[in-house]
Amino acid sequence: MTLDVLIRGGRVVDGTGSPWVRADVGITGDRITAIGNLSGASATREIDATGLIVAPGFIDCHSHSDWSLLANRGADSTLMQGVTTEVVGNCGMSYAPVTHLNEARLAADVARTSPGVQLAWHSFADYLETVRSGGVGANFAFQAGHAAIRSAVMGSGERPATPDEIAGMERHLAQALEEGAIGFSTGLEFVPGRAALRDELLAMAKVVARYDRIHTCHQRTRNEAFGASVDEIVGICEEAGTRLQISHNNKRRGAPDGAWEGTMEAQDAARGRGVDVSCDTTSYIAGLGVMAAVLPPWLFDAGPAIAAERLADPTIRERVKGDLNRYWLMVARGEWDILWLGRTSNSMHLFGKSFVDIADIMRRQPIDAYLDILEAEGAGIADAGMFGEVKTHDHLRELVQHPLVAIEADAWTASADGPLAAMVNHPASFGWTARVLGDYVRERRWLRLEEAVRKFTAMPAAKFGLRDRGLLRPGLAADVTIFDAATITDRASFETPAVYPDGISHVFVNGVAAVTNGRLTSSRSGSVLTA
Repeated sequence: MTLDVLIRGGRVVDGTGSPWVRADVGITGDRITAIGNLSGASATREIDATGLIVAPGFIDCHSHSDWSLLANRGADSTLMQGVTTEVVGNCGMSYAPVTHLNEARLAADVARTSPGVQLAWHSFADYLETVRSGGVGANFAFQAGHAAIRSAVMGSGERPATPDEIAGMERHLAQALEEGAIGFSTGLEFVPGRAALRDELLAMAKVVARYDRIHTCHQRTRNEAFGASVDEIVGICEEAGTRLQISHNNKRRGAPDGAWEGTMEAQDAARGRGVDVSCDTTSYIAGLGVMAAVLPPWLFDAGPAIAAERLADPTIRERVKGDLNRYWLMVARGEWDILWLGRTSNSMHLFGKSFVDIADIMRRQPIDAYLDILEAEGAGIADAGMFGEVKTHDHLRELVQHPLVAIEADAWTASADGPLAAMVNHPASFGWTARVLGDYVRERRWLRLEEAVRKFTAMPAAKFGLRDRGLLRPGLAADVTIFDAATITDRASFETPAVYPDGISHVFVNGVAAVTNGRLTSSRSGSVLTA
């Protein structure tokens, strides 16, 4: 047997959760062709994996790498973490479809998150072709975002949709699914998704069901109404017949005792009724957030640009201050020491600083500093980012251990060099897989190694319909990650987030070496994965 690549003597963790076995892995072209004792085989390239783990390429089932991908086609931080596939277009946010009603806003978003790139597409098909045309380092599966579809039909208004507008959204979603979107995502805490009523969401879910795709949902709240929020989206998808992935289903400060447990029981009960529902979690206690999501809906009744202008009115500002009891409740409670400024268009000189420090710099009260930053964003007010402590270590442990919970990053691809490095505001962009495998598996022993690997390989591959990914099996795509379980370590931090992890030595994407001996090869062997 002659192979292109022969990985000898590794501990094969195949993605199923089964205990590792010592075996060789052979690759020919873009496929895995043999696993077992391949002592009689020869290959163009051989890798000695003695003492190392050989696993399927990792899958990030909740990524926002579409924000930066066009400026980081090599997907450097993705590959250096052993991730070979990302599911993007989450939380209702995607960069297509584009019409005259949302073009200006999406163009501004693209320019901010992918420096030097201009929006030059309209349909979902055009967008995917733009991604393909320049090559990508990893595989990317794109969802159509509710916010993009809604704004393509309604513009930036935050109000319930009319029947004609809902019909227009259905047509845009159907077209996106026809053109390669693997699913549909909603962000029901964010502008404009939070204005959507049940009839709109049900209509969209029925389109998703018609194409047998997936609905991923960032639910309305994980605070006081956490349980009702899960019940809402489960009920919609059950009626529509749609499979559902609930994004980062963790409880927040303000959630009632037992609320998270109740949401997991509700998912179990729904699964007993035949609903394909599960969820995922980030791997850090601090997470990314959207600053404007704490603002009251009435502020946006004339669109985001006017909402930002209104914050300059002292009377309106005082009214806003008394109406912030939603989303991240640390804002309403004034817990400014656990809240930091993320990506913005007009306040990047304050990027990464806590709101305690920002208030000192601006010589303002923290709440006014927060609102000043939002005011300065103008029409981009709904996109300003922050990050803060959103869960405890104990809660993170019960999340990653639950059998219905996959593990994801909720971050975006970047590089340790170049302009994107300065824009990274969360270590998950560089270290989430190493955080799980080094800290939660090796050090804390929260999970068996094989189970952790399953939670970011076979589990998301099955749920998202990535049929030839997520497992080491002959005939499947040759996405392979080789790492040292004894040394893999997350080196990224909030102070210095753009740092690659240790312990990941080789990564193959579609049979091509993307990382060799811990170094990027600059290959662009990734694909745009479609349904």
